[in-house]
Amino acid sequence: MMQHAWDNYKLYAWGKNELRPLSQRPHSGSIFGIYDLGATIVDGLDTLYLMGLEKEYQEGRDWIERKFSLDNVSADLSVFETNIRFVGGLLTLYAFTGDILYKEKAQNIADKLLPAFQTPTGIPYALVNTRT
Repeated sequence: MMQHAWDNYKLYAWGKNELRPLSQRPHSGSIFGIYDLGATIVDGLDTLYLMGLEKEYQEGRDWIERKFSLDNVSADLSVFETNIRFVGGLLTLYAFTGDILYKEKAQNIADKLLPAFQTPTGIPYALVNTRT
């Protein structure tokens, strides 16, 4: 099932956040909006690694190295979702592989989320604009 899901994501929505399997179209109305952050790539890469799907893992790793960045995102992102899906996903990959790329990408994202935790009440904001 993982191979099937990955192959179809790659075919119909590579680099997009999610795939709508019935329509075979990328889903752009999600919490990450129109930005191509490859949420499914980051979400699925640890599973590919654990399953020994080396070719698929390497394709995802290469995409993260070349394309993944929040630097050009100018929208409000969910602090929770960005934290668990990107920071958590990348740190999991770093723990599994020791590949410093994942640690550096996670650090970059975590740094962009920090303003959401600097609030008068101590309760983090739900949304953060990583550019502003």
